[in-house]
Amino acid sequence: MPDTALLPDIVLRPAPGPGRVVVVGLGYVGRPLALEAAASGFEVTGFDLDLAAVEAAAAAWRDAPPAPGAGALCATADSRCLPPAEIWLVCVPTPLDAAGRPDLAAVAAALETCRAHIPRGGLACLVSTCQPGATNGLCRRVLERDGWQVGRDVFLAVSPERENPGDAALGPRRIPRLLGAPDAASLARARAFWERVADRVVPVSSPEVAECAKLLENTYRLVNVALMDELHRGFAALGVPTREVVAAAATKPFGFSPFWPGLGAGGHCIPVDPAYLRMEAKRAGATFPLVDAALAANQARPARVLTAMAQAFGGSLVGRRILVAGVTYKPDVADLRGAAPVALLQGLLALGAQAAWWDPLLPAEPQELAGLPRAADPSGRGWADPEAIVLGAPHRALDLGGLAALAPIVFDPFGLVPADAEGRVRVV
Repeated sequence: MPDTALLPDIVLRPAPGPGRVVVVGLGYVGRPLALEAAASGFEVTGFDLDLAAVEAAAAAWRDAPPAPGAGALCATADSRCLPPAEIWLVCVPTPLDAAGRPDLAAVAAALETCRAHIPRGGLACLVSTCQPGATNGLCRRVLERDGWQVGRDVFLAVSPERENPGDAALGPRRIPRLLGAPDAASLARARAFWERVADRVVPVSSPEVAECAKLLENTYRLVNVALMDELHRGFAALGVPTREVVAAAATKPFGFSPFWPGLGAGGHCIPVDPAYLRMEAKRAGATFPLVDAALAANQARPARVLTAMAQAFGGSLVGRRILVAGVTYKPDVADLRGAAPVALLQGLLALGAQAAWWDPLLPAEPQELAGLPRAADPSGRGWADPEAIVLGAPHRALDLGGLAALAPIVFDPFGLVPADAEGRVRVV
């Protein structure tokens, strides 16, 4: 447990009074939500075991311009500093474990923290993405321990996160909030809070509807990402530019939503959320062969790119100097969770290539890339002259127009690099 005396500007006890909120988890979901709740007039305490997350949340609030009617925000890594707040928001990660199964350990720990501090009459709201039944199951069991009853002694709701990292135009206030609860009293309590923080609240008939809706959103994206990657191979074989095809189809004002080719969907949601839905459906006796195929296709996308690269080098990548330009899971977002370019780098090493990476968003060498050389720029400066460059993540800082001049071959899974007269750009 950290010594709170070491963090005098971060760990503070908010003054007692109404409108207190505790946000458990200060990552990409919890931090903007804590800031928005504080800006909306609440006395907010953010809690995270990661001191870097605590410091980032406190710094973001200190740097925010003051607004009339704003509340306050402090952050701590010490659960002993948590107040008996009336509102508790659980915003912790829900990843897959090593076997690909949903891991709710962080949610369970967050609920235990909540149960230890929440006063009678308080509201606990699950924001983390979970499987259908998590609110009425795991959450309810913890809160009703020792004789409390949800809807009478404590209140419970779920409002699944809908963050879009890297999109500065959207945030907790502007994104509609789905809201489900086991009873009318809990729904009313939760709605009163969320209507102060979000411009639009969409109540649904049950927690399970809200949970399933969130999983549907990202399962829909997964299936369409897999479809687009498959079509991209076919269009490339026909010599037709995929992005132009998608842009043309997107002019239809109904029945079509554009998805774009890439290296495979990564991150914290799209490759993960369908597994939560599939787990509960399997328990109920249902199967999702299409979703299974989409998950498998998405996971295999980097390997298919590697195969195309090997073919371009006569069947082998052994000894080839290959630079991956951009290694995060999404352009202009410094996050390596589930990043397809990382899988690509690992595949290059496994096939005997000499691989390096470049990414302007990562200030230090991440653990996921430990031991791999880092180039100073996309030309390979500080490493070697690459024989090939792979576009891993098309960051805005990357000059796509000049990429083809930096290596004999450029492999482009996105269809974004302009073709050059020498035919160095290969769409894969």
